[in-house]
Amino acid sequence: TDVRRTWQIGPDHIRIDGRHWQQSLSAIVARCTAGLGVSEPASAELYKMLVYDTGSFFLSHRDTEKVPGMFATLAIVLPSIYTGGELLIRHRGREVCLDLACEDSAEVGFVAFYADCQHEVRPVTSGCRLVLIYNLVRQGSGRLPEPPTYDAEQEGISDLLHRWAKAANTSAPETDPSDYPLDKLVYPLEHAYTPAEIGFARLKNADAAMATVLAAAARSAACELYLALLTIEESGSAEFTYPSRSSRYSRYGDYESADEDNFEVGEVFERSLTLSDWQAPDGSRPPLASLSFTDDELSPPDALQDEEPDEQMFLEATGNEGASFERSYRRAAFVLWPQAGRLQVIVGGGLDVSLPYLADLAQRWAAGAEEIGSALWNEAHQLATLLIANSDDWRKRRWPPSDAPARAASMLASLSQLHDSNAIASFLASVTANGHYGRDDNDAIAEASSLLPAWQVGELLEPILARNTAYHADACAELLERVSIRLSPAESSAGCSSSAAGHEPGVLLESAAAALLAALPGDPALTPGPEVWPRPEPITTALVTKLLTA
Repeated sequence: TDVRRTWQIGPDHIRIDGRHWQQSLSAIVARCTAGLGVSEPASAELYKMLVYDTGSFFLSHRDTEKVPGMFATLAIVLPSIYTGGELLIRHRGREVCLDLACEDSAEVGFVAFYADCQHEVRPVTSGCRLVLIYNLVRQGSGRLPEPPTYDAEQEGISDLLHRWAKAANTSAPETDPSDYPLDKLVYPLEHAYTPAEIGFARLKNADAAMATVLAAAARSAACELYLALLTIEESGSAEFTYPSRSSRYSRYGDYESADEDNFEVGEVFERSLTLSDWQAPDGSRPPLASLSFTDDELSPPDALQDEEPDEQMFLEATGNEGASFERSYRRAAFVLWPQAGRLQVIVGGGLDVSLPYLADLAQRWAAGAEEIGSALWNEAHQLATLLIANSDDWRKRRWPPSDAPARAASMLASLSQLHDSNAIASFLASVTANGHYGRDDNDAIAEASSLLPAWQVGELLEPILARNTAYHADACAELLERVSIRLSPAESSAGCSSSAAGHEPGVLLESAAAALLAALPGDPALTPGPEVWPRPEPITTALVTKLLTA
């Protein structure tokens, strides 16, 4: 009883009545053999009934081959009121925990596993657990089925991933972009999962087997594997078809029903493909927002062909607008990319993805008290360099406009946390001075400038004010004021010297101040008017105060 405590009843003392039992048992056996990958005929032979009362358990063990041809055990838990008694099954480093309790008298719970799998029953904490144990027996001769190892498949996938990662890492700059290796691969799963269910520990059947193979192959090939929720949203025109009998004909001669039977999908005008709700094999959730993907990245290419939409809605014609439709598809998917190409994937997701990722790197680096130049710091620096170089993302205007400045402030805050003075200078010269600027950036710019030498701050500030004053005069005056206070001897920090080459801070900022004054709204003959868009902010009386203070 130190190893096993349970009551048992032999098969000759058990009788199961009911017209449908044999049919139900045959359906269970068919599902189990298919799930175990056994295609040949198999039968279930009743071995015994086990009764686990309160405190009963069975420590980890393997089932022996009890009859010729036996390859697996089938356990059917009868309707019984109990708690505890979970079944744990282990095989090749993987473990699942199953609670098969069924309180409904019309239901049974069942599980099948290969005979050489380690398994145990946890203690029953209350009530009685009633279980029928069957031997699954293969009909015919030959080698018995056994748990798959997937060694050959894993080796083949690992080789493919190695070649993919190498090609992605050695693509020459002059290569035709159409010949570039894909940044990532998206492999839709067979089963349906809700966002709350997505997790490597909760995958089913073939999906679980694929996860085991891909995780091992990705590790050996220096690739990263994630689970994500794949979402495709489409909208476009719809065609009116012959109405169904349920439609109601109005006195104006139109059918007043948007019944799906009355419409069919026409042309797709808009289509978005995104990945979200990320999870790593260890259960952690990486700081990734929604990433877009392309049809080319689907593996296999026809993975979503002929799929039915999860939601579909038709909208009737209104005014000059014709009938239209909206529909969406949601699937769980594995997502793979080479470790060396991770940052390129992040940048490809846009600033809404890359900036939170950079912030997470900066926070982890600061929390770990690592030195500048550590692996984590270098990864953050490389990501910042890519973001600064990717000028197209910063030019994209967002609505509402207040969303855009917040992204520049987020970038500068991360760079300040990293003490990355080179990236700060590069960002101010390449992004802020080129018009990506707003009042909300002033705190971040002033904070970041304290990490730069005073002479460099003066040089960087001049083009920023010259470019942005026409649109943000009040904010630019405030920026000059804050930086001049930062550079004053009383406020100067250790990272920002108050003078350079014998000059006082005022001399260093003289050119920047002149650029601000020259760009202020005034005589139209001296200052050309701003473009129609974006419209300049209104001039306020605070401008005079901030300007004179600076």
